[in-house]
Amino acid sequence: MGKLAALSSIGITGANVFGLYQAGTNTDLEVRSFAPGDGVPEDPVCGSGNGCVAALVRRDGILNTRSYVASQGRCLGRDGLLSVQFEDGTIWLGGHAVTCIEGVLHT
Repeated sequence: MGKLAALSSIGITGANVFGLYQAGTNTDLEVRSFAPGDGVPEDPVCGSGNGCVAALVRRDGILNTRSYVASQGRCLGRDGLLSVQFEDGTIWLGGHAVTCIEGVLHT
């Protein structure tokens, strides 16, 4: 984590890693997102991280499909699923969320 956090000194916020699941599972890949330099050792479900992974998956043809399901957060005990769809030149991310905290900022 210390080496990842040190990357913030050169403008790198964090790192995403992913791996493919074997056929026959309910998800196509698992994503993990780390940003310790911003105070987030590991994000349980990261939209921007999944967007980056989706761009790479599309660009390099890693999955030959117009949609897939990504898993994230299992290692933190906070399982999440994201649906990813490719439509023309657009990447769409979706899923369900649970509000854990809510507030209003007054200036």
